[in-house]
Amino acid sequence: MSGRIVVGIDGSEHSGGALDWAVARARLGGEQLELVHAYSPVPAVPTGDLYGLHDLAASQTVEWYAELAKQLLDTAAGRVRELAPELTCTTSARPGQPGAVLMAASEDADAVVIGRRGLGNAVGALLGSVSNQMATDATCPVVVVGEGDVPTTGPIVVGVDDSQFGISALRFAIDEAVLRGTSVRAVTAYDVLQPAGLRADPELVERQQADVEGEIANLVDRVLGETPGGAAVSVEHVAVHAEPAPAILGHAGNAQLIVVGTHGKGLVRRVLLGSVSRDVLHGADRPVAVVDVGKGLI
Repeated sequence: MSGRIVVGIDGSEHSGGALDWAVARARLGGEQLELVHAYSPVPAVPTGDLYGLHDLAASQTVEWYAELAKQLLDTAAGRVRELAPELTCTTSARPGQPGAVLMAASEDADAVVIGRRGLGNAVGALLGSVSNQMATDATCPVVVVGEGDVPTTGPIVVGVDDSQFGISALRFAIDEAVLRGTSVRAVTAYDVLQPAGLRADPELVERQQADVEGEIANLVDRVLGETPGGAAVSVEHVAVHAEPAPAILGHAGNAQLIVVGTHGKGLVRRVLLGSVSRDVLHGADRPVAVVDVGKGLI
């Protein structure tokens, strides 16, 4: 681990929420912050641009974009000094598209923190498409934060299956729980494979749920034993006969953080697919961390 958290900055409220979350997290773990802004002139859009924002942006020089980037980063750095003057904070303005710039910055980082949505290409924003791209392609865990107050209490809710992706997500969640002094709620969604046209057998569903709960308990116990300080973390096991994304979101109403893997696979279709992580990102009203196999953990 590099002891470095990268934060995407674009001046939007979502970006501001991401910065505040990153500051609070760095204060817990002692990481330094690197604030990154991507800027790139955009072509004029002849139609459909009601306010002329693209035309305005396209008429500016590269120097104008660089100066805007400096102002945004200076303001963000001032926010860090206001909230946590003890933290080390650096800034970086880089030409290019936000996804590519943040991808490069994520190399060797412990995590990247970004807003769920940004301002738009007119000011080099972090778009929703960028958060999706980063969540699947970044070389470290990605935390996506929306606007407004960020919860600081409640459990860490994690989607778990028996894939390496699910195990990595669980390990990340337990590490975060140790640091925050909170509990973990491990949610596994499962389905019961039955011949088409037959109603679900309640007894089969009940047996399947018992099997899933047992597998989750064994998996959690193993990961807890491998995690420093894990023995002190309380873990609630939840097995739900439902689709994965609604199951995770349905048990995250009081969570301070939701954790999912980028992909997954499992028996009896207990699957955390890439589409599930995207659905959770889009449906969550609180920060979401997306973790891949082999990526460094905070």
